[in-house]
Amino acid sequence: MNAQETAIHDESFTTPPFGSRVKSMLKLDFYRLFHTPVFYILLLFAALIPALVLSMAGAAPPATGANVGAAVAAAPTAPAMEIDNAWQIVESLGGSAVAENPLDFAGFANINMLFIFAGLLMAIFVAHDYSSGFAKNIFTVHSKKVDYVISKTAVGVFGGGGMIITYVIGTVLAGLLTGKAFDVNVSGLVMCLLSKLFLMGIFCSLFLGIAVFFRNKLWMTIVFTFLFGMMLYPAASVATLSSTVVTMLITLVAGVIGAVAIGSASSLILKKRDLV
Repeated sequence: MNAQETAIHDESFTTPPFGSRVKSMLKLDFYRLFHTPVFYILLLFAALIPALVLSMAGAAPPATGANVGAAVAAAPTAPAMEIDNAWQIVESLGGSAVAENPLDFAGFANINMLFIFAGLLMAIFVAHDYSSGFAKNIFTVHSKKVDYVISKTAVGVFGGGGMIITYVIGTVLAGLLTGKAFDVNVSGLVMCLLSKLFLMGIFCSLFLGIAVFFRNKLWMTIVFTFLFGMMLYPAASVATLSSTVVTMLITLVAGVIGAVAIGSASSLILKKRDLV
C-alpha cells in the first residue's frame, strides 16, 4: 500500500468530530423517543396524577382570598391529604409534606414523582438497546461511549420536562374541575418548575448509570431506580413554591455538575463492561 492509499484508508476510518457524533446520536434517540409508546403513556400518567391526588384529598373549605402560603401553613393541623389550593399538588411552600405526615399520599404524589418516571423511561430505553442487540450497532458507529451517555441523558431530561408540562396542565384542569383556589406567587411557581427541570440532570444521570450497569436486566434497573429515587425524593423538594432566581441558579449549577460527574462514571461503566 503506497502513501496515497494509506492516507485514504486512514481518512476513511477517522473518528467523526465530537459535535457530529453527538448530533447523530441525539437524532437517533429522539426519533426513537417520539416513536416509543411508553413515552406517551408516562406523559398521560403525569397528567392524571393531580386528578388522582385531588380525588383522594379531604374536602376543605375554599381558600378564598388566601394565598397558597396560608393554605399550606394550615396543613399540619388539617386532616391528612386536605388540599384547598391546586398548586399544593405541585409542591408546597416549604417543600414536601412527607416528613410531617408520612401517611399523606399527597405528600408523595406531587411533581417529584416525575423524577422516577423519567428514570423508568431511561431504564426501558437502555434495556431495549441491550436486549435487542441494538447496543452493538450503536457502539460500532458511535465508538465513543460518552456520545451514548450525553444522548440518553438529554432524552431523559427532555422526557422529564415534557412530564412536568403535562403535570402542570393536569393540575390546572383538575383544580378547575374541583373548584380549588389558584392563589400563588407566579414568580415562585416559575422558578420552582425551572428548578425541577434542572434537577432532572442529576436524577437522569444517576438513573442512566443504574441502567447501563444492569443493561438488559430491566426488572433490576426498575427496582434500583425506585430505590434510589425514593432515597433522593426529599432532595427534589429543595425547589418549592417560594423558590427564587437564586434557587434556580443553584439547581442549574448542581444539575450540570451532577450530570457531568455521574455521566463520567456511566461512561466508565460502559468502557469496562462488555456489550452483551
